[in-house]
Amino acid sequence: MDHKLRTRIAPTPSGFLHLGNALSFAITWALARQQNGILILRIDDLDNARFRQEYLQDIFDTLHFMGLDYDEGPANAEDFLKNHSQHLRIPGYHTLLQQLVKKGVVYACPCSRKQLSSLPMSNCNLHTCRHERLPLHLPDIAWRIEIPEGTEITFQDRLLQSCTVKLAEEMPDFVVRRKEGIPAYQTASLADDLEMKINTVVRGEDLLYSTAAQLYMAQQLGAEEVLSINFVHHPLVLEPTGEKLSKSHDSLSIAEMRKSGLSSKAFWQILAQTLGWQEAGVEDAKSFLDNFQLERLHMADYPSLKAKVVE
Repeated sequence: MDHKLRTRIAPTPSGFLHLGNALSFAITWALARQQNGILILRIDDLDNARFRQEYLQDIFDTLHFMGLDYDEGPANAEDFLKNHSQHLRIPGYHTLLQQLVKKGVVYACPCSRKQLSSLPMSNCNLHTCRHERLPLHLPDIAWRIEIPEGTEITFQDRLLQSCTVKLAEEMPDFVVRRKEGIPAYQTASLADDLEMKINTVVRGEDLLYSTAAQLYMAQQLGAEEVLSINFVHHPLVLEPTGEKLSKSHDSLSIAEMRKSGLSSKAFWQILAQTLGWQEAGVEDAKSFLDNFQLERLHMADYPSLKAKVVE
């Protein structure tokens, strides 16, 4: 069995990339290169509502600007749309959904967001659709996966060590297929990781709950290869207000930084400063890799991480 590290950079073309995205790219790339692993560029483009061609191109422009290479994936935007879009993998997503249906853990939900907002999020048993068991083939129906009350997911993280997420409280009965018939993010991400044989997942700490959700789905499917994935949930880059960076703020985007004349060297110096590595002499991808130690991304320095972890 091949135990070589296989990981992925998985941006969404739903806005211009920001410093937080770049930091995640850099950490994932450095971890893969440090361990002579395989790095895959996988662009998550199922969300048609927010997709724009310039956002797609921005992903390739950012990787080029940072000097980051990858081993598998699209060479450019045209190659992506023709050969690598998630829309080409939708049949596989539906196969995974049908496996969940056969397990009897999926139910139909016609509820609007307004209706759902009136339900106490901490008690998913109050979601009456779970008990009605409406036909899954009805139009304008979302599919939800049943999360039994009290369900907790525990996994190991290379930064956070042992994590336990109270899934039934944090993501009760989450959607696995949207009302328009498109597989939800959690479904597509899990299916792609399985297909691409990913064994190491690097994510921002804001996706800790998504990790728990996908592990729960993997448990239902008996997907042992997902249950044994190595996870790295890294700290987020925050705005001065303490909020995480958002793609909706174009003024904070890497594209705007480039337009204002920021050099690649200066950009890498900003990344290093963000990590507290300003004395390390980081000025490009190679020097970042030379200084990279995963253990230096300490949880204690980022108290926002602790709120998501049950000790």
